[in-house]
Amino acid sequence: MQPRPPIVLERLRRKVLGPLFDRLGYDLVPASPDWSHRPTSPREVTRLLDAAADTLRADLSASGLGADEDVRAIVETFWHLIPTAPVRQRRGGSGFNGALQLYGAMRVLSPRFVIESGVFRGLTTWVIRQACPDAQIFCHDPDLSGLQYRDPRARYSRDDWAGADWSMIDPAATVAFFDDHVSQARRVVEAHARGLTRLLFDDDVAAHRIHAHGGPAYPTIAMITTLDGAPEPIRWIRNGRPFEQPAEDAGAREAASLIARSHAFDDMHGATGYSPARLTYVQLHGGGS
Repeated sequence: MQPRPPIVLERLRRKVLGPLFDRLGYDLVPASPDWSHRPTSPREVTRLLDAAADTLRADLSASGLGADEDVRAIVETFWHLIPTAPVRQRRGGSGFNGALQLYGAMRVLSPRFVIESGVFRGLTTWVIRQACPDAQIFCHDPDLSGLQYRDPRARYSRDDWAGADWSMIDPAATVAFFDDHVSQARRVVEAHARGLTRLLFDDDVAAHRIHAHGGPAYPTIAMITTLDGAPEPIRWIRNGRPFEQPAEDAGAREAASLIARSHAFDDMHGATGYSPARLTYVQLHGGGS
């Protein structure tokens, strides 16, 4: 389990710093991940794991991903594994639900190569390594200064993944995971051109829910797959600031034509009580240039 903050610092936060930040309109909370809060009675743990397994099993099936392993066993393994994660994060990145979905999907997909675009502090790299201990992982992020976990066997680059030479990998044995806040339509087109067909996207938020998200990619898979004949600009307000995105991204229709199947996983909040996840699996038509 994650260590508790020192008592003196916790008292300082509650009695002095917390009220000060509250008057300024901010919340000051400990940087403890959501999985540090968990049920401990066997009955409630069993209920949580059963509910999570049922949800994950349904999502894997809807994605066309048949699991050779027992999904309930995958969830229980993850439950005992996640407290050992070397990354502490509360804001940004994946929480329990997102990490569980990524872990389960990677276990079922079982790739030999993984391309990860968007690394942040390194939690998802660690999750991928736990799920695929023998995979070759390629991590791309323009800013690697915030890493709390660096995989000793992964290859790191600050360059965009699309500019790399991928001649050494087998596209059919590769999964690409995108959590980089770049147009998901662009990522679909780039992946298809390189022969990749199995993609995972984080932060796939629908247009009518974009106001509740800090900075999503645009357009997302949800927006790409719901294009209609009369698009209009997407406008919203967040933290008092107005935002607007154009009616349709130039590559959205091309990306839509390349998608053979997509499925947005359940956010799992109802099953586990943890922060909602936004993972989507995308299967492309056979690609390559």
